[in-house]
Amino acid sequence: MKNLFLERNCLISKNKRYRWSLSYKISKSIKEIIFIGLNPSLSDAAFLDNTTKKVIKISKNNNYGKVKLINLFALISSKPDKLFNHKNPVGYLNNKHIDKNLKHWSENKNCDLWLGWGNKGKFLNRNKKISKKIIQYNSIRRNNFENPLGPLFIKKTIKDNPIHPLYCSDNSIFNSYF
Repeated sequence: MKNLFLERNCLISKNKRYRWSLSYKISKSIKEIIFIGLNPSLSDAAFLDNTTKKVIKISKNNNYGKVKLINLFALISSKPDKLFNHKNPVGYLNNKHIDKNLKHWSENKNCDLWLGWGNKGKFLNRNKKISKKIIQYNSIRRNNFENPLGPLFIKKTIKDNPIHPLYCSDNSIFNSYF
């Protein structure tokens, strides 16, 4: 997949413990999608983990040209359970980057928002805190455009959370979250 990208960008903390965002230009399509997951694994501008590969495949199969990954928690860990024992799993700049990306989504008709943090997003009520922000920016988006797409998801878990992309097929179709 490495040579398939027109552009790659990774914003990471100086201590390399937090990733704020990861983006790939995967085609010349003007459509872009922002994915909000649980936490970053080991993916960066050079290395792609399985989740990032899956997000890119699903996005490409839905005709998106640019994919940006952000997360409820910015702590880099291949084991999400490490979030529960860390003193600051959210990360000191993460909310700023989430706001910046939600603002971009609210101001760009060709940008969609995909939610996929799974059940562990309930930790520290992050799913509710970020959902409130999404609702606020979705309201701005509705004022900016006629009939814009709201936030998207593929399916929900039994506990009513947007499912993690690893549990979805490459040809998944998006649904409206609310």
